[in-house]
Amino acid sequence: MLNFACGKSQVRNPQRQQRRSGLHALGVTLFLGLSGLAGASVVESPGELRQSLNGLWQFTTNAASVAAADAPWDAITVPGNWDTLPAYSTHVGQGWYRRSFSVPVAWQGRHIRLHFDAVYDTAAVWLNGQLVGTHTGGYTPFEFDVTKFLRDGENTVTVCADNTDGRGAWWHWGGISREVMLIANQDARIVWQHIRSEPDLPAGTARLIVRYKLANAGEKPVVVALQGRIDSAGEAALTTTISIPARSEVEAELATNLPKDRVRLWDFDHPNLYRLTTQISVGGKVVHDKSDRFGIRKIEVTATSLLLNGERIRVCGFNRVSDSNTTGNTEPDALVKQDVDLMKRAGAAFSRLMHFPQAPNLLDYLDEKGMMIFGEIPVWGAGDPNMSPGNPLTAQWMREMIERDYNHPCIIGWSVGNELLQHDAYGKSMINYTRQLDPHRLVNYVSFSGSRAEYHPGNDPISVSDFLMHNTYGLENEKKARTLHEKWPQLPIFYSEFGANQIGASPEATIPQLARRFEPLQELPYVVGISLWTFNDYRSAYKGTPASGNREWGVVTVDRRPKAAYAQIRQLYSPVHSLTVRNRVVRLEPRSPGEIPSYVLRGYRLNWKQLAASGSTLDSGEVELPDFKPGTETWTSLPLGNATVVGAVELVVQLLSPGGYDVQDCRERLSP
Repeated sequence: MLNFACGKSQVRNPQRQQRRSGLHALGVTLFLGLSGLAGASVVESPGELRQSLNGLWQFTTNAASVAAADAPWDAITVPGNWDTLPAYSTHVGQGWYRRSFSVPVAWQGRHIRLHFDAVYDTAAVWLNGQLVGTHTGGYTPFEFDVTKFLRDGENTVTVCADNTDGRGAWWHWGGISREVMLIANQDARIVWQHIRSEPDLPAGTARLIVRYKLANAGEKPVVVALQGRIDSAGEAALTTTISIPARSEVEAELATNLPKDRVRLWDFDHPNLYRLTTQISVGGKVVHDKSDRFGIRKIEVTATSLLLNGERIRVCGFNRVSDSNTTGNTEPDALVKQDVDLMKRAGAAFSRLMHFPQAPNLLDYLDEKGMMIFGEIPVWGAGDPNMSPGNPLTAQWMREMIERDYNHPCIIGWSVGNELLQHDAYGKSMINYTRQLDPHRLVNYVSFSGSRAEYHPGNDPISVSDFLMHNTYGLENEKKARTLHEKWPQLPIFYSEFGANQIGASPEATIPQLARRFEPLQELPYVVGISLWTFNDYRSAYKGTPASGNREWGVVTVDRRPKAAYAQIRQLYSPVHSLTVRNRVVRLEPRSPGEIPSYVLRGYRLNWKQLAASGSTLDSGEVELPDFKPGTETWTSLPLGNATVVGAVELVVQLLSPGGYDVQDCRERLSP
């Protein structure tokens, strides 16, 4: 009999209770056998077999139903959140999942793990009625070796998730929010490979250092031959032989050099990526491989600058809440791509993004499109119960995040929490622990109190941070920045949250007094950028949330409809000071070093088209632009387009980034 008390059921936002409908509103529940879910796909790579357990599961919030053989259950899709279903839209507490599956006969003799990418917030997992393990933390992966729990034929997995923990202003979507997978391996496997690059900027070369963690689940020692190839081409760049004791894990570090002709640096405009594929063999037979992408880039910090690949940058971005009223926090690819593309079109280059580890597919797309972020664990606000030095739970969250996300070039640093008070001991403890896990990235926490008189270098972990990230609202941003710089002159300042109060969901909503909030920071060279709170409106039960149930701070709505604020912030974040066209001649004024944003523009181009009154394109073309350093003199074009095109009424000019985003535009009415 299963017996696990996940927590006390509650209701968030009672005003939304009337939306409950669906299966329960019909007065019926469904019982779904789901036996085996025939047709579940099996993915094979050398030495590893994977079977997805995504799809329909049984679901109930009634713990008594779990042990009853004939109790009715509802149906739910995994990955998914129960709060997206009308019948459970305000349920807080335990939710029970169940489904059956069969293990392929070909998997016999292998070690089999049950892997969850994320379950919010606590999870307990049973297989065939036996508890196999528990996990706390709603955004990082976990897995259990279930080999000894499996049966021939049908197996039943049961999961109890609990979303009672609700710190933070975002909605705490409950359930199995990311993929579930059965994974089968032979005795030896690669647990992870962590790839670090050290570019020599003057020489144009790079050194790659790869740290491996290898496991042997067998009862005897094993000797493996390791070979790692970059981009699956050429000879193996990394080779060694490693002995792994029985039922043990070992780590090893290898390095190789890339010559100048093979080095392409990663940055937010030119997100060049590589792939390292490593195989381990026993007796000449490949028993496992692992393939990961990585980028080559160099991040440096001075007292007044953030340097990317040796160049000073002042950059802007958005905080984005992982939230959708239709898909919860499951982060489907279409939503991820839509959001990142909208942020990139609005000039986003750097942000903290959110208060917890991000979905793997989101990180992949940030790598591909170019955006720098800090990864953060969900320790939030004054009085967070996890804010204690040496806390094994926060250490677990940080370790799980770094082990999974280490290879993403988009992540330039780690944060141990957000908006804490009385936090010196915790902050110093966690920053030091994080440096042990990853001594090669920036580490800090996000402050909102460092500018206050009671916090100073003697009692604030900003003093041991590598980078000063601070949240600010209101109209005293310049005063706060000057105060912070007086206290910590050795660190540049990035305003990790910047903005006003809720602006509303109206299409006409704008950010009040935006220029007044922003412009005074331009003259402070140690302010290296700002990130707006927030990109999107998001569901919340936090105090001050409007009757809609959404915190309306975003430049786009919960449905991703841009507000007037989107155009407003896009203009402010433009990589050029101005772009105008008159008499078909374009005038482009680059940013000065004293502006935010400002950075070197390479590979930008102008796209232009002449439009008819109907909006159809009559003539078009593209102009490649020279490189622009901050402070470069104004550039002008030759006349664009053919002046004799019949019917042309408007000339539209777009400034395109190297990634193809129209980051600024202008237009001119043409004489009929």
